Amino acid sequence: MSWNPSRLRGAAPGLAALVAILLLAAWARVANFPAVLGRGELAPQIDGDSSYHLHRVLETVKRFPRVPHFDPLMNWPEGGFCPWADGFDLSAAAFALAAGGADPARTRVAVALWPVLLGLLTVWATVRLARRVAPGPSWKSAALAAGVAAALLPEAVVHSRLGRIDHHVVEALAMTLLATWALARVPVRRGVVPPARAWFELEGAIVAALAVWVFSGSPIYVALATLPLAWAARKDGGIVGSGGPALLAAGALSALLSIPAVLDHGHLVSFKFPSLLQPALLGAAGLGLCAWAWIAAAEPGRRRARLVAAAAALGSAVAVVVAFQRGALLEVASGVQGWLFRRDPWLATVAEFKPLFGRLPTDETRWMQSYWSLGWAGFFLPLASLVVAVRLGKRPRIAALLYFTAALAALSLLQTRFSRVAVPFVAVTTGLAVTATCRQLGRRWPWLRASAVPSLLLLVFFVADPPTRLLVQLAPRVKPEPILEAAFNLRDLPLSSPDRGVLSNWTFGHQLEVQADVPVVVNGFGSYLDERAFWNAVDIFKGTPGDLDAYMVRNRIGAVVAGAATAGSEISGAGDANAFARGALNASYMRSAPLSPLLIAGSAVPGWDVPHLPHLMPRYASSAIVNGIAFPLPFLWTYERVRGAAVSGTAAAGARVIAELRFTENRRAHTYKAWTDAGRDGAWTLVLPFPSGMLRPGLRSEARWTVSSNGGRPVEFELPEDAVRTGATIALGDLPRT
Repeated sequence: MSWNPSRLRGAAPGLAALVAILLLAAWARVANFPAVLGRGELAPQIDGDSSYHLHRVLETVKRFPRVPHFDPLMNWPEGGFCPWADGFDLSAAAFALAAGGADPARTRVAVALWPVLLGLLTVWATVRLARRVAPGPSWKSAALAAGVAAALLPEAVVHSRLGRIDHHVVEALAMTLLATWALARVPVRRGVVPPARAWFELEGAIVAALAVWVFSGSPIYVALATLPLAWAARKDGGIVGSGGPALLAAGALSALLSIPAVLDHGHLVSFKFPSLLQPALLGAAGLGLCAWAWIAAAEPGRRRARLVAAAAALGSAVAVVVAFQRGALLEVASGVQGWLFRRDPWLATVAEFKPLFGRLPTDETRWMQSYWSLGWAGFFLPLASLVVAVRLGKRPRIAALLYFTAALAALSLLQTRFSRVAVPFVAVTTGLAVTATCRQLGRRWPWLRASAVPSLLLLVFFVADPPTRLLVQLAPRVKPEPILEAAFNLRDLPLSSPDRGVLSNWTFGHQLEVQADVPVVVNGFGSYLDERAFWNAVDIFKGTPGDLDAYMVRNRIGAVVAGAATAGSEISGAGDANAFARGALNASYMRSAPLSPLLIAGSAVPGWDVPHLPHLMPRYASSAIVNGIAFPLPFLWTYERVRGAAVSGTAAAGARVIAELRFTENRRAHTYKAWTDAGRDGAWTLVLPFPSGMLRPGLRSEARWTVSSNGGRPVEFELPEDAVRTGATIALGDLPRT
């Protein structure tokens, strides 16, 4: 092989620019390292899915190459199967073994870096996609501009940052590779058909199979790629080169890759779990493309006969499926209705499944959230698409690109989660639009035609945009999130009860299980694990204290993690809006919700006739408090189930008896209260779960309780923790009267 020095010199500037873009993208994705690694241990980012992926990757490292599918610590006490595909976690485990070796700390850091590397690969794939659709060599600047956009779009950065260990980043990569592959068959110019190549089919088989291997929902992305392939079918194309053989091979390969999961969880056909349904859908798409290419390759006089034959074959296949695989059709229908169109009651509550411009529980629009996800480029997309369509839309590959962009934008309007996959296409469309505009304006201002100008302009636009500017700055070291604090507390001070289960809002389940190594009742897999058990766990928070106590006993649950952050149907920064009014507790909410004392350490509110929770002992309070409330209110509390000490005595008939215990959480002073009304005979009993003299990290109580009746002189008494745990009886006698 002979080297061409002039060709190398010509390619050097473009290569240097690409390296610079990748370095910029790398910095944006690791600038959060103080928050992720600054506390001496890895803190996965954004939500619980990252925590569970970390757990699954580390478990795969231990038994490589076997990926664990059953987890006894979730869906407690039954356990459950993870519904995720294996590819992301297995590839992350392979990288961790290669980079981390036997050192556990290095292994964790390697896992945290894996999404960063996938994000950089996505930036490269975006540049490659832009080069494939560019009208000619003179448009190389558009590809680099697309790379800048892909490097700095907020949604792209957030989901490929250090510690964001989730398969969303590889979804975007898979869709970009699928589109780039499909566009290879779309003619560069009208009437010019690229030659059919076996390499094209091999590339498609690998890309499509890997897409399903890393994300079970990838058939929807493969379906998007089939339309340009069908459109590109030509008389001289033939079946080889149509993409049909590639998808047939991808179906077979993905079926092989799915076998370990199918053997473990037992779901042969399922849209929720990796199964043989996804490979079958790939195979069906492959057969359709082969049939379409076979029809298109026929002479005009024979096309109708082939079309009739293909239609008959399709009808027969549908009849066979209806007769023998009705369950498969039901799974497909459930996937489309329940998953894609959010008819599933649980998915309808998940933030990432809501429409891009839908409404939040606070009745505020998601416009600002959408802006912080996509930055200025998201709102510029309609104009950018129009510019590209007007200036370049007559070129088939540009038309195909606009199709992909529009399809993913439409899916993003349906569900926010698709905006992550749309990012590379937003980047390419933006890069082409800015380059076309610079070339047009360059007729008047020649300096705009310089190849570096589009990239520099986009760089300025993004750095000036608040979402991107915040992401590229070095992140400060921050305190752990309240749920991570709660998990660390459970890890460092394990439950003394043999009942190990922990109950909380499902959005917190992954963090609690992974960071505390405790079994959880519900988690981020929602109703996919056990639908009945999931809704029982959700509905129990609408019940009474007695219902909750019986539920905990029945399901061997030792602790509850709850508070302002779990007061509503979704997690939000200020809890449920109904729980607060004008900076204070909402009296009507506290009276109407029997478990409302979970907000305030389980304490009663005697003036509102709100009783305390007699079997829940506070053992942790988050250091972070709810903003906008007149008193310091922690986001979360951890309660341990105890029998509660029965404190009894006598008072005037019908008198209100109030017991109080002063305590501090994170050096903030509070008073725990419990009340009851004496009977006709003056007898009263209070079951108290909060010991006096408690000394725990961040939580301390005074040495004695006080109890009084109708404002009479208070009586002091000690309540040891052992008495609270064993259900001891303490008799105080007659209380002083007023």
